[in-house]
Parts: sequence; structure tokens; C-alpha cells
Amino acid sequence: MVLATTSTLTLTLGVIAPTLSVFVGVAQATRVVRSGAQGVSLLTWILSMFVASTWAIYGFAFHVPAELYCNFPFVAICFLVIFIAARHQQRERITAWQCGGVLVAIALVATTGFSVHWRWIISTVAVGSAILIYLPQLVVSLKSKDLQGVSVVSWATALVTSLIWGIYGLLLHKTPVSIPSVVMVPSSLIILIQVSRHRLNGHALSGTPSPLN
Repeated sequence: MVLATTSTLTLTLGVIAPTLSVFVGVAQATRVVRSGAQGVSLLTWILSMFVASTWAIYGFAFHVPAELYCNFPFVAICFLVIFIAARHQQRERITAWQCGGVLVAIALVATTGFSVHWRWIISTVAVGSAILIYLPQLVVSLKSKDLQGVSVVSWATALVTSLIWGIYGLLLHKTPVSIPSVVMVPSSLIILIQVSRHRLNGHALSGTPSPLN
């Protein structure tokens, strides 16, 4: 009975985690389309593109289907956020070079998946890059006075999603899937608090309602 319950929970989380991961990107993409990209860290989204691609490779190499389901569409969403944010922040050229470098790095990581003896590189890169993914946005959120372009919904979802991925990895006995949550959960929580405070304060000063989106 316990094993059956654990299996059901694992399967459920294996659906919820990818769905929410994609929604994180959708919410942020919607925000930048509507409100611009003030306060959005391009580096976080460029890293997100790299991390999503690396985890997709990890999912293929180590047979973790949930990583495949969420990361392929998430890469496409990252491109959209990066494109809009780069145009808004007038950083198209340097962003194009950074994305080009990321694509080369993704190709190099992918080649390690062809050999069983080198697949540990995928795990190492996936975990290491995932740990760093939210830190640029965290720094921007703590320093910037304008976070209008950052989506509250996106980071609330990112917080929940990080928790779920941590639990999912533990249930699968896939430590690399769980480790990033140790950093991602507190990082996303601080970002959420900062963006929410900015939104509430901004609307309080203008005297308008404060939709948290």
C-alpha cells in the first residue's frame, strides 16, 4: 500500500512539476509583453535556456520523462522572454552573442550523453547551472528600484515548482533533481517578496489598485 501510494504521488508530481515549470515562463512572457522588461534579469533567462536544455538532455540520458516534457517548451518560452527583454533593454547585440555561446555549450554537453562513461558530466552541469539560475534575478531584485517587468505570478509559481521538483527527485532517488531546490526555493522566495513589495508600494503611491501579476 505504501509503495503504491508513493508511486501514485511520484506520477502525480511528474505531471504537476513540468506543467508548473512551463507556466513560470508563460507568466513572465505575458508580463514582459504587457508591461515591458524593467527589472527582468536577462542573464537569468539566458541561464534558464541553458539549464532547460541541459535538463532535457539529462532526462533523455537518465530516463526522467518529466524533464523532457517541461524543458523543451520552456526553452521556446525562454527565447521569447529573452527576445522581448533584450529589445526593451536595448541589449540585442550582446544578448545575441551570449545566446550563441549558450548554444555552443549546450551542443558540447549533449555530446557527453552518447557515452555512458561521460554522462556524469550532464548531471554535474545540470545541477551546477540550476543552482545558479535564479541568482542574477535575485541580485537585480535586491538592487533595482524598478521591477515593473518582473511577474509576481511567475515567481510565486517558481517557488512552488522548486519545492515540487525537490520532492519529486527524492521520490525518484535522483539526487541531482533535488539538489537545486536547496538554493532555488529561498532565492525564488526572496525574489517574490521583493517584487510583491515593489508592486504594492508602487500602486500605493499612485493610488490605484495593486494587481499582483
